[in-house]
Amino acid sequence: MRPFHGLLENEGHVYANWGRSCETKPAVYVEPLTDDDVRAVVADAERFPGPVSPVGSMLSVTKTVVNDGGTLMCMRKLDAILGLERDAAGRQVVRVQAGCRLKKLHLWLQSRGLEIPFQAEIGEATVGSVAVGDTKDSSLDAPGYFSASVVGLRYVDERGDLQTLDESTHSQALAEFTCSYGLAGIVVECLVAVRPAVLCRSRFSSAKEETPERLAAHLRRLHAACDNLWAMVSLDNLTATFDQRFRAGPGAVTPAASVPQMDAMRLQHRFSIQHGLSAKAVERREPLPAELVYSRADLVNEYWRPDTTESRLDFQFYEHDFPGLERVLGESFAFTNRFRENHGFSPHAWILYFVCRPERSRKPFGLYSGGPGVSFSFDPVFSDPVDPRWQRFARDYNQLAIHELGGRASPIQTQWLTSADLRVPTRLARPRFTTPYYAQFLDG
Repeated sequence: MRPFHGLLENEGHVYANWGRSCETKPAVYVEPLTDDDVRAVVADAERFPGPVSPVGSMLSVTKTVVNDGGTLMCMRKLDAILGLERDAAGRQVVRVQAGCRLKKLHLWLQSRGLEIPFQAEIGEATVGSVAVGDTKDSSLDAPGYFSASVVGLRYVDERGDLQTLDESTHSQALAEFTCSYGLAGIVVECLVAVRPAVLCRSRFSSAKEETPERLAAHLRRLHAACDNLWAMVSLDNLTATFDQRFRAGPGAVTPAASVPQMDAMRLQHRFSIQHGLSAKAVERREPLPAELVYSRADLVNEYWRPDTTESRLDFQFYEHDFPGLERVLGESFAFTNRFRENHGFSPHAWILYFVCRPERSRKPFGLYSGGPGVSFSFDPVFSDPVDPRWQRFARDYNQLAIHELGGRASPIQTQWLTSADLRVPTRLARPRFTTPYYAQFLDG
């Protein structure tokens, strides 16, 4: 029996995800302090009954947090940034523990004139969770998901042993591990490639179009004319806000002249996301500047944990291939109109991210695994996770988005999935880490 020194709770407490839409009652809840603590938990099935499920900030909107009767392992106390170094290929990398929050990592890198290309809006997400999970961002000069920058990691396997993977000698194994949703082992440390920080120049605009086809054509024109694009669309009236992003030269800190507008935009952005683009958020929306030069690290925000009485972010996620933009917008527009007529409900907005895909060998499974090209995510957003109309919309829309439009879904960011909607390769999963939620998706 190995000693365990972290927090251990086995008195029947209930834990919930950030949006308060999912709850779980594990037999044991632990917060390890060291790698040895993680090893002790995994190796001892008597004290720590399986499955052992690692979590970070429990931000997922789906039932990934649910592990009734098992062991829930929160990694937030393993949060050290261990320093910069060179990997075997000579790249500059940062070594960071799995529980480190993205906001903390971005600030640390920013103070040293460095960055990772992936700039998440939600800075509470932890490195370990995004290294093996699904993310999206309209990044500059890089794929728009976090694990594309992971060039090495250390993890605890199903026996409780510490293992190492690095891109130079275990490229295929590392690529598959980062697609595993934490089912192949518990990440304790990552090597993440970094680069000199670059500033971003955003050009903001808005439009109202008569048809979804004209909106799609507008999006294509804007996307072709910039380095990357982000958009927010209302399918109720075919209005949209656009953020065309351009490289603006080297720099890690928002220029002084931009600080007042940047800070106002950051606070507004945080308020809108916190409240799920609700009417309360819309009422406080200020006009965006025509253009702004800034450090994207400054838009990685912190969010408070809401209670069940507050409006709060909830969403669905679907990845589509860029050539299908017109069809996705057109059929989603028709679906949303029919649903509103029948049920008096539609989401507050839809968010589009544009993500450059790498070669298939670097992303062999799941999102962005279609080989070189451009994907866009099309995320309906609402402000009450437990509203039955929103839940029915999400369930019904899954059929259209996944089975008719060919979208890829995420077990972390797409709710109400069934085994017909998503398959996870069994070779990526170990029984010690596979909860009933994930077991339903295994392909064999």
